[in-house]
Amino acid sequence: MKKNNYKGINFLKKGLNNPFYSASFLAGNFAPSFFRNRYLNQTNKFGVKGKYFILSFDCDTEKDIEVVDEVHQRLARLNITPSYAVPGELLKKGASEYSKLKNKGAEFINHGYLSHTSYIPTNKSYISTLFYDKLSNSEVERDILNGHNNFFDIFGENPLGFRTPHFGTYQKSGQLNFLYDVLKQLNYSFSSSTTPVTSMWNGAIKKTSQGIIELPVSGCYDYPARILDSWGFRFSPTRKLNENDYLDQFKKMMNFFENPNAVGIFNIYADPSQVYDWDMFFDCMSLTTNLTNISFSGLIKKYDYL
Repeated sequence: MKKNNYKGINFLKKGLNNPFYSASFLAGNFAPSFFRNRYLNQTNKFGVKGKYFILSFDCDTEKDIEVVDEVHQRLARLNITPSYAVPGELLKKGASEYSKLKNKGAEFINHGYLSHTSYIPTNKSYISTLFYDKLSNSEVERDILNGHNNFFDIFGENPLGFRTPHFGTYQKSGQLNFLYDVLKQLNYSFSSSTTPVTSMWNGAIKKTSQGIIELPVSGCYDYPARILDSWGFRFSPTRKLNENDYLDQFKKMMNFFENPNAVGIFNIYADPSQVYDWDMFFDCMSLTTNLTNISFSGLIKKYDYL
């Protein structure tokens, strides 16, 4: 079978698996300006008045433990304090390093318990090893609960928020509703477990029927459904865009938020091990001075969503 035919069949399978998500992805590519305007209108309706920047890190490998302090310090010099999502197994292994960051004021959220990514140092590649969409509901619930309990064991407090491992694969309405049901039972306030497709239709914030506030990650200026992240632009073996495209899309998003009428939340994430040696990433972070850096919980408290 020809490679292009294989890609076409694979794309068709994904479309049939989640038609709404796939159709939204294509629509974003064809009509980005429509969805940028819809984002602003929906965000205004929700009552967001400012311009905010949330930077979070998924710390999915042991390599992240090695470099996270270096990354945190470098961002501190830019007056940026990130939030961190760490699987329980790795939070336990890196308890010393992560506790230091917590004591410095960094926010941490539950990211499940089981490790879900392997890092191959020889060629600096990543292999995903666990996906919630491949687990039963009881297995998903168990992983969330184990991550929750481990979080308390390490930090002495319960987490307020959650991010699904490899959340791009867990986007069906039934999956998300099950997730929010579990989070409600644990008295969580928020989640950041959806892709930019959510913000394309709902704006920067969505309040679920369970009362959980969902804060979707942001997309690109020209491709509203595409996540602006370190993996997609730097490490994905199937990537069509590169590091220079990341810079281009980042600058365009900054110009978008410079519009006097623009409101919203520029909510992006990366992995520390994917950016610690990438000067361009930190150059991009330095461009966010016109946005208010805030944590997930800080934003929710500010708008009395708790």
